[in-house]
Amino acid sequence: MKISEFIEATNASSDPAHVFSLFLLAMADLGLDRVMYSVLTKSDRNGAVDSPAIMRNYPDDWIRYYVAKGYVETDPVRRMCIVARRPFAWSEVEASEYFPKKNLRIFPEAHEAGLKDGVAVPLHGPCGEVMGVGLASSTGGVEPLKLLNKINIFAVQFHTIYSSLSLPEERPTPIHLTEREKEILQWCLAGKSNWVIGEILGLAERTVEWHLTNIFTKLGTATRLAAVVKALHLGLISA
Repeated sequence: MKISEFIEATNASSDPAHVFSLFLLAMADLGLDRVMYSVLTKSDRNGAVDSPAIMRNYPDDWIRYYVAKGYVETDPVRRMCIVARRPFAWSEVEASEYFPKKNLRIFPEAHEAGLKDGVAVPLHGPCGEVMGVGLASSTGGVEPLKLLNKINIFAVQFHTIYSSLSLPEERPTPIHLTEREKEILQWCLAGKSNWVIGEILGLAERTVEWHLTNIFTKLGTATRLAAVVKALHLGLISA
C-alpha cells in the first residue's frame, strides 16, 4: 500500500478497528505482519500504565509469556522507546552495550516465538505520554533498517487517526496556524531542514525553531513528522 493511499483511507475512516486493520495491511506489505500498539508511559494526569497493549496481533502465547516473565518492566525495546526520538530496529538494541545481558535474552526468545526482524517506533505526546508501535515478521527475511523512514510515516499517521477516533478530546477547539507557520510546515513536508527553511524564507534557524515550538504546542505534537501528519489530517496544509 502506498503512503498516500494509506493516508487517504485512514483519514476517511470513522472506526478505530478499521484504521488498525489498514495499518496491518500496510505493514504486511512491507513484510512485517506482527504489530503491537502500546502505551509505554502516560502523563501524570492519566495515571500509570495498566496494559501492555492497546491493539495487537502478536501471538497470544508470546504475550502470556512476556507478562509472566515481567518483560513489561525490563524489555529493553520498551525502555529505549521512552527516550528515543526515532524508529529503530531491535537489532540496534541487541547489539548495544547499554543493557545488561540478562535483559537481552528477550531477543532470541522473541525470535523463537515467531517475532523476527523487529522494529520499534516511539510516539511522544505533548504531556509526557509515550506510545509505541512494535513490528516484526513471522517469517523473517526483512531488512528493517532500510524501511525505518517509511514505517515511521505509516506509524505516525496510524497513531494520529486511531487516537483521534478512540480518545477524542472532550472539548475540541479549532486550531489556527498563522500563514508563516503553515509555510514552515509545508517545507517540513518537503523534507527541508530547519536551516534550509530559514534560508528559503529569509529567517534565522532559531526563528524557524521558535515557530515550530509554537506549532507543536497548537497541534499537541512533539515532532516535526507528527505535526505535519496532524496538519494534513486537519486540512491546515496540503500534500
